[in-house]
Amino acid sequence: MKKIRTPIFYGFVIALAGTVLMISLLALDLLGPNAISSDREMIGGTILFLMLYLFLLIGIYFALKKKKQQNNSQLSFKSSLLLGFMISISTAIFSVVFTYIFYEILYPKYVNELLLAMKEKMNLLSIPKEKIDEKLAERTTYYSTAIQSGYSFIGNFITGMAFTLLLSFFLKTNKKI
Repeated sequence: MKKIRTPIFYGFVIALAGTVLMISLLALDLLGPNAISSDREMIGGTILFLMLYLFLLIGIYFALKKKKQQNNSQLSFKSSLLLGFMISISTAIFSVVFTYIFYEILYPKYVNELLLAMKEKMNLLSIPKEKIDEKLAERTTYYSTAIQSGYSFIGNFITGMAFTLLLSFFLKTNKKI
């Protein structure tokens, strides 16, 4: 049971850190409707993008390092890949749960407010109504809970596995275990 508890814990913490960061960036008006109105959404989006990957990298690194310490400085490539896989899948699953909670429970008006801010911004820029409607329809689909959850799952899983491959290569021991 302990073997599965560690990756679940790390996955939960990594996904929670991403959610807390997103909520913090919203509170600082670096994401969301106010960020669009004030032209700061690119700053917040970049911070979120980079930090989500950094959280994943750091979480996997510390989990592998901890496993290596628990095994008397021994870590096989195979066992580190397995642990990284379990952390990646755990993070991906928790990120879907947190995405759903954010979009459906914590801030259910988020997408509508975001679209309204986009529409106001495009009207100020004198973009033709047809283009505005087209862009808003595209964004309505993009910001749906299902699409965002899917991106969250796939992004965390693929990135987590890529980091796992790199970290496993560098943290593995060359001795037979």
